[in-house]
Amino acid sequence: MKAKNYLIAVAIFGGMLLTAYAANTINQDEQQTAKIQRSAIRVPTHG
Repeated sequence: MKAKNYLIAVAIFGGMLLTAYAANTINQDEQQTAKIQRSAIRVPTHG
């Protein structure tokens, strides 16, 4: 019974680590690709 509880605890802890790592990876990629170049933005002359 103890081994089963330890196994469940390790599985939950591993799942949390995997989720945290995946979330950090996704956020870093979005920050790097979301840069906007000001020269690419055109401001309308009448607007």
